[in-house]
Amino acid sequence: MSISTAPNIKVLAPASVGNFSVGFDVLGMALMPLDGSIFGDIVEIQESCNGQDLLKLKGDFSIFLPTATEENLVWQCLQEFRQISNFPALEITLYKNLPIGSGLGSSACSIVAAAVALNAVVDSPLSTAELLKLCGRLEGGVSGSIHLDNVAPSLLGGLVLCNGEDCQQLKVNPDWQLVVAYSGEQISTRDMRAFLPPGFAPELVLKQLSFLQGFIAAGQNSNWQQASFYLQDFLAEPFRAPLIKGYVTARQACLELGAEAVGISGSGPTMFAVCNAETAPVVTAWLEQNYGINDYAFTRNCQVRLSPATAEVPLK
Repeated sequence: MSISTAPNIKVLAPASVGNFSVGFDVLGMALMPLDGSIFGDIVEIQESCNGQDLLKLKGDFSIFLPTATEENLVWQCLQEFRQISNFPALEITLYKNLPIGSGLGSSACSIVAAAVALNAVVDSPLSTAELLKLCGRLEGGVSGSIHLDNVAPSLLGGLVLCNGEDCQQLKVNPDWQLVVAYSGEQISTRDMRAFLPPGFAPELVLKQLSFLQGFIAAGQNSNWQQASFYLQDFLAEPFRAPLIKGYVTARQACLELGAEAVGISGSGPTMFAVCNAETAPVVTAWLEQNYGINDYAFTRNCQVRLSPATAEVPLK
């Protein structure tokens, strides 16, 4: 299979909120800052000049990536595509803009950006469903199990319900603003899963499922006040909240400031607050002042990114 005639390809894969409170491991949302800033990882690909594959790392958080190239998720994605088709050596640049272990789908972003870019480079042999399966398998190697609540929204955009490999985009409130705050702490998804019990009480599982059903139904009927009420996590958050520095206090403060719902993004430490246009700036200001623990902390006021991760030829 020949390489695309485009001089180079660039893909932005957006950050995402996994779990989304009521949807443990099955519900995720893609994010886009209201100020237009980049919030996700970028992969750029061009043909190699020396006949050998080369991976370059850039971006604020690239210093936290593994030093061994073969351990990099983008490199692993390249090896997967080399098993699919033959193509010339490539120079790949990963702009690592998301912190590792942040709860923002950082690993999923790198994988999705690489997979979409590589698929475009070799004239798209993989369908969207096949890309989703490949990305889920690679991301599962990081988190310890395959769950698509970060991969799917990063790839497809929007609010996505994942049932195995079957993913369905749901309606979202166009007026929602999601304030996401990263404290600067690094937390491993695999480690945080280890803190969960081997099983949950049946009554809690039934309650979570009923709230998930209620959330979906309320959203389909555009009853957004009711949908916000159903954004509660009875399974993972009670175990994880005490382990995340400052979360319990910040959650209460955001609710008192008018947030409609507050939750842990993925495994944390990033938290999110569902707000309207009036409360979002107030919640943002409080989190900026009170939730960060080091210089890596940040807060973003976002809307739902509805568009998928797509390849484009960058302007020179």
